[in-house]
This record gives sequence, structure tokens and C-alpha cells, in this order.
Amino acid sequence: MEYYRIKYFKDKSTTDRCVKLLKDLRSGLDRQIPKRRLNESLIFGTWNIREFDGNNKKFGPRKEDDFFYIAEIISRFDLLALQEINDDLKPLKKVVDILGDHYKYIVTDVAAWKAGGNKERLGFIYDTRTVNFNGLAGELVLPQDMLIRNNDGLVERQFARTPFKCSFQAGWFKFKVTTVHIYYGKESETSNQFKRRVDEIDKVAKLISKNAEKEGKRNGNQKWHNPYNYFIVGDFNIVDENNETYDALAKYGFNTIKNRKGSNKDRTKFYDQISYYKTSDLCFDLKDSTKSTKRDQNNWDRTFNFFNYIYTDEQFKYFEKDILAYTKKNKASFKNENEKLNEKINEIKTKLAVADLSASKAKKLKGQLENAKKKMRYNEDLIAGKKKALKIFYNKSPWCTFQVSDHLPLWVEIDIDKSAEYLDTSF
Repeated sequence: MEYYRIKYFKDKSTTDRCVKLLKDLRSGLDRQIPKRRLNESLIFGTWNIREFDGNNKKFGPRKEDDFFYIAEIISRFDLLALQEINDDLKPLKKVVDILGDHYKYIVTDVAAWKAGGNKERLGFIYDTRTVNFNGLAGELVLPQDMLIRNNDGLVERQFARTPFKCSFQAGWFKFKVTTVHIYYGKESETSNQFKRRVDEIDKVAKLISKNAEKEGKRNGNQKWHNPYNYFIVGDFNIVDENNETYDALAKYGFNTIKNRKGSNKDRTKFYDQISYYKTSDLCFDLKDSTKSTKRDQNNWDRTFNFFNYIYTDEQFKYFEKDILAYTKKNKASFKNENEKLNEKINEIKTKLAVADLSASKAKKLKGQLENAKKKMRYNEDLIAGKKKALKIFYNKSPWCTFQVSDHLPLWVEIDIDKSAEYLDTSF
């Protein structure tokens, strides 16, 4: 990590904040993610970095110090699959510059907006001191007989964001990784959009499992058989392990690292997954690290919750001026919202004035009226820059998740030293 770059921030208070928060973040990473060990283990993971760095929802762009928090987290991985890299690659290059010369990346072109791809890229970032890119890189295109159903229910389309597959090697360990950002659609499991989501997971698992089966049979009669292993990782928009979105992976032979808690900010959604398909008994072992035991309540499941260390409730004081700057910049949008709320309030008052209104209906309308008034007062306080409202905005709005991400990174530790096995089976 090239920490010296922090000295060149424009504002001294941002420099001080960055140093303080990096220390907190580093202590958390030390407790929750295993130390990297060259030629012995591989720390491998996946992370959806929210709209990196598109600012499509206008909660950004990210601040100078945010790139250091993101880089610090990435620095604990030998290889990390990334989702939601946006059109402009300068932010990614900025993170790589902070990480240092030994880090490299490989990414796709942007996915079409109209196809549901939101102009996103998929990619990998890796440390060349541990991981070699072995030359294979490609976006998965489905054959005609495997196409996915469209939102109208007709089977006729490719992926919204084409899965990206690359080959790597770390020590003895050879592996091919496909990273995905599966189409979300709608929550209703009877909708065509949800079925399209399941179709995407099903088709990528089916396609990669066929490749893995062939790999396992290649030279399988030799004493020493060290084939490529296969992974599918990323944002699957999987509901949970009891849902058909999860079954779509399992039915094609993929095992999934089960998370006891979700990988979103409030730990309720299981969208992100690391799944694998072993092609031989000698392939690899997931290390049963002490970092993933119940001794650390926040990391039973190999998920790193950076919100325990940065953008905490107690750290509001460090970001108050940034929240204030944001609300001043967006004053017009808060005023527009209040105009709409005022119209709603007048409509509710008109309904309440009806003589024969039932008690239950009146109670419901009064609740709606109070909520609208409360929201108006909150917006007025934001416009006025009142501290209490700014703190509520900091804690309750998605602003913090657009500074780092609304997804948490997942990790596994893999044993990559097969020297003993080779000596036992090859002579």
C-alpha cells in the first residue's frame, strides 16, 4: 500500500480522518481475515463494490479517502473478483495505484444498459507475487439451445451482464474462475423477472459444470493429476439456501461456502456467493481457519463487515461536513420532495373531512398524515443543516454505502502447497 499518497490530500482534516479510520480498519482486517502466506495459501474472494464509481444515484462521487479504505480491504486478498465496475476505469486504476505495482487487473467491456446490464463491468484484481494470470479470458455466450427467458416469458436472450471467466495459478493450485452479476428483476417468485434470474444462475452453472467435468477426466488415469478447478463467484442475487435460486447451483454439482449471515449492510440478504466444483481429490482444501469460528461473532461465515470499523455511528463527527455539503448541494431535491409531500398532506386532509369515514380508515389516514408531516420536518431540518437531521441521514440513508459499498466482501483461504502429495504419488 502506498500510504504516502495520503499526505497529498487537499484538506488536512481528511488526511487525519483517513489515518484514523485506516488504523481501525486494519485492526479489524487483522482479526477477521487470515494473514497472506506466499506459496502456502491463497486468500480468494468476491466483492460487489457499489457503482464503482458511476455516481448514477448521485450519492457520490467517492471522496479521496474512500479509495484508501477500498484499497486496504483489497490488499488482504491475493485474488478478488469484482462486480459493478462502471464505464470509467480511472477509479479502479486509482485503487491499483494505491495498492502498488505488483497488483494487476483484468475487466470486461461494459454491459448494455437496455439489456439490464447498467453499463457495468466484471473483473478481477490480483497480486502478481502470488497469482499468475494463465492467459484464458472470455465472456460466456450461451448456445442457441440454452438461451434464457426474457421478461415476457419467451426463451430468447443472453445474460444481462455476460459472466466473465479467467484462468489463474497460485503455487500448485490451478483454477478457472467465472464471476457473475446475475439479473435481479423482481422479488415475486411467480414473476417472469424472477424466473429470468433463476434461469441465469441455472445456465451459467450448467455451462461451467460441463467444462469442469471434461477437465476432471483429462489425464485422470495418471498418478499425479492436477487439473484446473472451477469456481463461480459474485453477486448471484440468491435469496437464501432454501430457495430455487440456490438450488440452481447445487443441482449441477457446485458446493457453496455457506454464510450464516447475509452479505449486505444489515446482514439479511445472501446475494453474494463463492461456489466451487472440485475436479479431483487432489485439487484443493479450504482451510478451516480460526478466523471463521464463533469467537468472532461478525465473521462466522467468512464475510468481512467493514461497517464495524469505518462509517460507524461514532464516526459521524468525521463526516458531518461531508453530509452537510451533500445536503446543501441537493437542497433543490429536498424542496421538491416537500412540495409533493405537501400535496399529499392536503389530499389526506380532504379524505379525513368526509363525514361518514370509518374509524379504521380514519386511523390509517391519520398515520399517513403524521408520517408525511414528520418527513417534511426532517427535510426542512436537512435543508437548514441541523445536526440531528444530518446524523439521521448519515445512519439511515444509503449515503455511506455509496462511499464504500452496500455489499460486504467474502473470502476463503485455500491450501496451495501440494509438494507432499506430489512426492507421495509421482515416484
